[in-house]
Amino acid sequence: MAASPATRQLCDATFPDADAASALSLLDLYAGAERERVHQAVVRLSGGRLGRLRRWLDEAKRNPETVLWFGESPSDTSQDTHAFGVEFINTFLDKHLDTPAEPTGE
Repeated sequence: MAASPATRQLCDATFPDADAASALSLLDLYAGAERERVHQAVVRLSGGRLGRLRRWLDEAKRNPETVLWFGESPSDTSQDTHAFGVEFINTFLDKHLDTPAEPTGE
């Protein structure tokens, strides 16, 4: 299912022209709960970076509620605390985007 017009518009506004189509393709990989809200949340959280978008989508597959909390404006914390949390996670993602996952030992 294709992204909604509102999500397409958000991608166009968030990503460089060369990356907007790739971002929409990545969004198509998520078809879980709260699809529209998750799509828009991960686009906002990505800050226009495809690697971040991919990582936030991976997290949404495991725990969409967490992604929605970070991608929207939660009422249970201050705006400054929320912004700090998003920045902290994005900085971590930027440092570890290409780091392979640790073996599970299975």
